[in-house]
Amino acid sequence: MKKIYTIEEIQNIEKKEFKRLKSSYSLMNKVGINCAKKISKLNLKKNFIVLCGPGNNGGDGLVISQVLKRLNQNVTLYCPNSKVYRSDAKIAYKKNQLIKNNYNNLNIFKKSVIIDCLFGIGLNRKIKGIYKKIIKKVNQSKQKVISIDISSGINGNNGKIMGEAIKANFTYTLHAKKIGHTINPGMKYSGKIYIIDIGIRGTIPSKKIIK
Repeated sequence: MKKIYTIEEIQNIEKKEFKRLKSSYSLMNKVGINCAKKISKLNLKKNFIVLCGPGNNGGDGLVISQVLKRLNQNVTLYCPNSKVYRSDAKIAYKKNQLIKNNYNNLNIFKKSVIIDCLFGIGLNRKIKGIYKKIIKKVNQSKQKVISIDISSGINGNNGKIMGEAIKANFTYTLHAKKIGHTINPGMKYSGKIYIIDIGIRGTIPSKKIIK
């Protein structure tokens, strides 16, 4: 049976990996590349809308959007301005050469696939303000959604909704499945879960979890 991790366990594993790699950004870059390649292989032939939040999950999205563009996909990127980003996410922002659209002008067009990189497993507060509005708009759009690591707004340790949450069709979770994926409403909001193996030691990679 594959191990299911708490957020604290995953964070500890990541810290060890950062020391081994001697560069935490290299891990974010690997996450973005592997997720983008997986998404591209779906052959959806649709427009991708990448929604990036203010943290490292948003940084993953910045890398994903750039790689998808290099893979000749149609990509529209939405993200905050550079001032909100720190550390690795700030590096990803600077490296990203796409047009960075403001959330005040968010346009979710038909026949698009939304890539949710708003909030990851580090979320520890209720979602409010502009991000709550964005999530509501995504859920109302009825477009397909791929969440990266966990549906934005879902608590990774208990599956509870933190104010508002993305209803994903697919979740590409990193390293391993988290507890929040296995407990409702988190399980319901995750859709089909695929585990993206990015080579981190201490986890058991798997291609797919069928619920």
